[in-house]
Amino acid sequence: AAAAVRARRARWRARLADQAPLVARAIGDALAGGHSIRGAIAEAAAGGGLPDPAGRELRAAAHGLALGEPTDAALERLRARAGAPVYDTLVAAILLQREAGGDLARLLRDLAATLEDAARAARDARAATAQARFTGTLVAAMPLAALALGELARPGSLAGLLAAPGTAAMVAAAAALQAAGLLAIRRLGRVAR
Repeated sequence: AAAAVRARRARWRARLADQAPLVARAIGDALAGGHSIRGAIAEAAAGGGLPDPAGRELRAAAHGLALGEPTDAALERLRARAGAPVYDTLVAAILLQREAGGDLARLLRDLAATLEDAARAARDARAATAQARFTGTLVAAMPLAALALGELARPGSLAGLLAAPGTAAMVAAAAALQAAGLLAIRRLGRVAR
């Protein structure tokens, strides 16, 4: 049950991170419309254009602000709940702008465009490596399939292989190397978010 909850939480955080460009653009648009930071968060949350979970998290931040929560605390809660570097960047941009000044609306729109470009590049990388990952997995799994076919063709052949200590050690070493190959393929094919 704990693993299922962790997996669900990881999927939720991944969706929230994927929606960060929408959040940045919504807040940037509200700022360009003349709102303060607090008002921009409330306007972006009330606009209804953000899908969940980003919309829900932004509405929670706006609700906290409406109840008198300090802006820093509401943004920090949003950042902590998201648990993604993109929200660290988003919150840091908002908080730093308050100290240093500048065109936050443009900064947030640029951030949204950059995040969308990064997501597109990650999708392209996954698509470009899909065939290579499949081929590598197929090649690494072929000896297991051959072993299964051999056992089907001549029942007891696997037991005969494992009966002799020398061949049993070689089969065990081959299985360990195949497992290491599959893990290496998985690791090399992973595209960072």
